[in-house]
Amino acid sequence: MTTLYERALRLLARREYTRHGLALRLKQETAACVGLEALLDQLEGQGYLSDRRAAEALLRKHAERHGVLRLRQDFQQQGVPAAIALSLLEVARARELQGARAVWARKFSQLPATGEDRVRQMRYLANRGFSRSTIATILGGDVGEDGE
Repeated sequence: MTTLYERALRLLARREYTRHGLALRLKQETAACVGLEALLDQLEGQGYLSDRRAAEALLRKHAERHGVLRLRQDFQQQGVPAAIALSLLEVARARELQGARAVWARKFSQLPATGEDRVRQMRYLANRGFSRSTIATILGGDVGEDGE
């Protein structure tokens, strides 16, 4: 039988977790959550657990395919602290247009010919979290309400 510490190290060896994400995962797998906060503090102190590293890994994994709105949602779901999320979202915002163009080009490669095609392309990009202003820049013209 493995200890909670060993289980946490095994999970962290596979990928980065936020403090919130690791706590949820350990609670799912073990009934005894006694000492979980102390364990998380210990892992952070030893450098095995880092919200910033987990958020940066999430950003690297999703930034090319998702816009800032989707990344913000992913950060919230993973429990990334707001200060870390804001700083990383600024980095993502600077590259959003480039990523949106790449995503659009892979799927469509030509501007919409009809209004129906335009709506379909807009919806595709919006579902990936790209802002309205970014979508308008790619497809040309006005897409509706405000920038986000």
